[in-house]
Amino acid sequence: MLKQYEFRAKQGGLPKLLALITGKGPLRDYYMKEVARLEKTDKWEWVRCVSVWLEPEDYPVLLGSADLGVSLHSSSSGLDLPMKVVDMFGCSLPVCALDFECLGELVNDGVNGLTFKTADELANQVEKLFSNFPDTNQLDVLRQSLRKRTRISTPSSISDDDRSQWNDWTDNWNAFVRPVLLHDVTHTARHALNTLSEHTASSK
Repeated sequence: MLKQYEFRAKQGGLPKLLALITGKGPLRDYYMKEVARLEKTDKWEWVRCVSVWLEPEDYPVLLGSADLGVSLHSSSSGLDLPMKVVDMFGCSLPVCALDFECLGELVNDGVNGLTFKTADELANQVEKLFSNFPDTNQLDVLRQSLRKRTRISTPSSISDDDRSQWNDWTDNWNAFVRPVLLHDVTHTARHALNTLSEHTASSK
């Protein structure tokens, strides 16, 4: 993707790109050496790629300063969701995420981010989002969608638009599971108070 971006940026209409790779995966050094080789042999002028490791308190600052997040997380089970995307959404950072079976529970394509299945698709998405930078209309729409999102606590408060646009794991939890749990907790607490009151009254 970075190689394709460099080629297309040279043709005009795209800004210089600084890609920050976070984490300490076992293949980090291998890929960073490969990127460094490409930067040198192909004489990249528009792309720079740097690996960083941040303290927990600095990570949100980085995400809040970025224009776009990219998630390459994949799931062999198809059941676990990328927590880095949750971090990005918490900082109102739009995401391009590698698509897999349950990703739609977190990333709603075209609403809070974009999904891709190939490097070419990712390159096309990044190019489209950054075209005419800093006038990034589609990127701004995605970011505003994240910023104006409100947490839903009861099923009755969900509009049809909310259901169709978000309807992700967090919203479903807040809309349907959380009220049930709170109801059970409230019921248990009331029962305990009534029992205590009856016991106190009978002991007098």
